[in-house]
Amino acid sequence: MQDIRQETLNECTRAEQSASVVLWEIDLTEVGGERYFFCNEQNEKGEPVTWQERQYQPYPIQGSGFELNGKGTSTRPTLTVSNLYGMVTGMVEDMQSLVGGTVVRRKVYARFLDAVNFVNGNRDADPEQEVISRWRIEQCSDLTAVSATFVLATPTETDGAVFPGRIMLANTCTWTYRGDECGYSGPAVADEYDQPTSDITKDKCSKCLSGCKFRNNVGNFGGFLSIHKLSQ
Repeated sequence: MQDIRQETLNECTRAEQSASVVLWEIDLTEVGGERYFFCNEQNEKGEPVTWQERQYQPYPIQGSGFELNGKGTSTRPTLTVSNLYGMVTGMVEDMQSLVGGTVVRRKVYARFLDAVNFVNGNRDADPEQEVISRWRIEQCSDLTAVSATFVLATPTETDGAVFPGRIMLANTCTWTYRGDECGYSGPAVADEYDQPTSDITKDKCSKCLSGCKFRNNVGNFGGFLSIHKLSQ
């Protein structure tokens, strides 16, 4: 757990606290993207908020469920961002729903922000006065023309593993027949209804486990058979 600086703790107990500013870093480098720095507001000069000499661009972004939970299952906070111009839609489609990306949440009292944020500077500026929490993107739970919502998990829960970036179906294979994931390159066996055939033009996969069994290719089946057990 992060050690919170004494000055920040003191600010928490003041009768008149300065405004709390939440800064977001979305790091998609592990999934083939870039790093983004956002804040839901601007500084008093109408410019991007600067923290530790880095600018956080104003962009509609909102987090919820980040309260500490000392009992039961781990918290599953969510992060909702604007889908302005379809920007998020493009990234979700290109990078497997952004699953595995890192979200860093920084909470800073305005009193400690860099001096450049203020017209008259800031003698209380202190780059060490922040409260940080790190999360992994676990799932894109909602995507519309207006916004996108992501479910987050702690890095210790994912432990380097990511959830599949595709729909999980029990008895349906999503691989392209004879493609790289399928791996089958043998002779014609059966049509899409699992009816035997030796005609290569009629050779198609039923997309079921039975189709893989006909071809002795069960090891490459692209469905998630364990889902049946989970639903029983």
